[in-house]
Amino acid sequence: MSCLPGNTVDVRLRLSKLELQVATLSRAGLTRWQIAAVLGLRKGTIKSQLERVKYKLGPDWKENASLRWPILDPDVQQAVRDLKIPAGFGSGREGSAAPGQKENLTPDTGGQAPPAAASGPVAALPADNEIAATLTRQNIGFDTARQALEGGLSPEEAAIIHLQGLPSRAGSTYLKKARSVQWQIMLNKDRTLYVNPGARFWLKPALGFLTDNRYLRFFHSDKTSEPYRPWWLPYISSNRVRATRAAYYKMADNSAAEYSRFYLDKWIKGELELYAARLHALMQQRWQALHRIARSAGRGTPEAPPTLEELITAAQAALGLD
Repeated sequence: MSCLPGNTVDVRLRLSKLELQVATLSRAGLTRWQIAAVLGLRKGTIKSQLERVKYKLGPDWKENASLRWPILDPDVQQAVRDLKIPAGFGSGREGSAAPGQKENLTPDTGGQAPPAAASGPVAALPADNEIAATLTRQNIGFDTARQALEGGLSPEEAAIIHLQGLPSRAGSTYLKKARSVQWQIMLNKDRTLYVNPGARFWLKPALGFLTDNRYLRFFHSDKTSEPYRPWWLPYISSNRVRATRAAYYKMADNSAAEYSRFYLDKWIKGELELYAARLHALMQQRWQALHRIARSAGRGTPEAPPTLEELITAAQAALGLD
C-alpha cells in the first residue's frame, strides 16, 4: 500500500512496533545481520519484516519524502557512524589493508633489494572476477597433452595442466595433496602457489602486497573445498558477507617464487598477530556500537565477538601453526 503523493504520513501510524524498529535501523544504514544482532532476532525475521514495511509504505519507502520518521537518539546516531568500516579497510577485495593501516611490509632481505617483479599485464584480479578467471582456459600443446595423458609429466606440471582443463590422475592426486596443506608453492616451470580458504583469509594483506607488486597473479579459484566463513565475519564486513575460497596464484619466475615464499614466512612471523589485533579492534568498535543501539531499543546485549586470543588461535590454526 503506497502513500499518496502530496500527503504526509507518520510511519508510526502504519507500522507495528517491531516493523518500525527494523525499518528505522535499516533506513539508518544497518545491514540485516546487524539489525538481527541488535534486536536478538533471526535474519529471516528481519527480511520478512522489511517485506511487510515495503508492502505498507511502498517500494521507495526509504527515500519517500512524504513519510515522516522518528528522529534517532543522538547516541544511536553516533553508534551508526561507528559501524562504518574505516577508510582503507575491507573484507571483499584481496589485499585490503587492516583498519586505518596501509599495508607496506617489506621484509629484511639482508641489505639486498627484492627481486624485480616481471613486467606485463599480471596485475591481481579482484575476488569478483574469480568466476571469469576460472572459465578462462589456456592453450595446451599436443605434446604436453599427450605427456599428461601418458603420465610423462611431473606431478606438479600435471596439476597445472589439470587446472587448465585437461584432467589426469597424476594432476588430481597432486592437487588433493596440495589442498591438504595451508599454503604451498609448486616450484616448477609454471610456478604456482596454492592457498587454502582459511590461510587465504588470514594472509589477505600479504597476498595483496605480492599481487599489487606483481610477484603473484590470481590464477584459479578452488570451489571443491569448504569456504572459510567464521561466524564473526559480519563484524568485519561492510555489506554482503563473502566467504573466502581457496585459490591458486601464478608467479612470473623462480625469483618471484622464492621472494613470495620468503615474504609470506616473514609476514606470518612478524605481522599476523598485529593483523589479528587490528581486526579485533574493529570488531570491538562495531560490537560496542551495536550494543548501544540494542540498549536504546530496550534489547539485550548482542553476542560478543571473539577475544584477541581466540582470534590469534584461529589464525594460527588456519595456517597450521603450533
